[in-house]
Amino acid sequence: MQFNYIISCLSDKVLSPTRRFTRYGIGPLKEGQSLTVANTLRRTLLEGIPGWGITYVSLQGAKHEYTVLPGVRESALDLLLNLRETVLISQYQVKESLLSGFIEKRGPGYLYARDLILPDELAVIDPNQKIATLSNDGQISGKFVIEYGTKYSHKPIAPKTNTFFSTGATFFPVKRVSYSIKKEPDPVTGDISEYIFLEILTDNSLHPRNAISYAVNYLFELFHPLK
Repeated sequence: MQFNYIISCLSDKVLSPTRRFTRYGIGPLKEGQSLTVANTLRRTLLEGIPGWGITYVSLQGAKHEYTVLPGVRESALDLLLNLRETVLISQYQVKESLLSGFIEKRGPGYLYARDLILPDELAVIDPNQKIATLSNDGQISGKFVIEYGTKYSHKPIAPKTNTFFSTGATFFPVKRVSYSIKKEPDPVTGDISEYIFLEILTDNSLHPRNAISYAVNYLFELFHPLK
C-alpha cells in the first residue's frame, strides 16, 4: 500500500528564546485516516520526545528548600524553580545520560543562566535567563545534576546525600500539540480527502520538524516487531 500525502510548514514563529510555534499541514489522507495519524503523533510528541533537565541541586549553606542565603534575594526554593526552567541543548551527540554542573557567583548583580558552569556537551538556550539576585555580600556556590529522559522513561537518580534537593524537573521539549482536521470532497469522484493541521509549541531546544521525525522513527521502531 502506498501513501502519497505530504507535510508542509504553514507557519514558523520564534515567540521567545524558549518558545517556538510551528503549524504544519499534512495530507491528503483518505477519510478516517487523519484522526489516527494526528492523535498518534500528538501523544508521541508530548510523551516520547527526550530532553535535558536540571534534576537535583546542592547549594552551599542551604539546609532545606526554604533557606535564604545571605545576600541573595531569592530563597533556595526559588532557585530550584528557576533552575528547573533552564532549557538546555546538547551541542553534539552525548553518550552519557547523567552529567553534572556547578554554580559559582559573587554579587552584586544577577546570576544568569550563562553563568552556570556546564559540561562541554551542553549549552543554555536562553543565556539571559535570570536565576538569582545577589547584593554586595551575596554569593552562591553549588553543584547540580543534569539528566536526559522523557516523561515515562526517566527514572530519577537521587544523589546519596541529603544536601541535594530535587527541582521536580520534567522532560518536555514539546510543550503543546493541537490539531484540527479538514475534509474536502473530490470534485470529480466525490471521494473525501482529509487534511491535518498540526500545531506544535516547543521550548526551542528541538525544532518542531525534528520532533516530528523523532516521533515517527519512535513509532516505526515500536511497531516494527509486529511486521
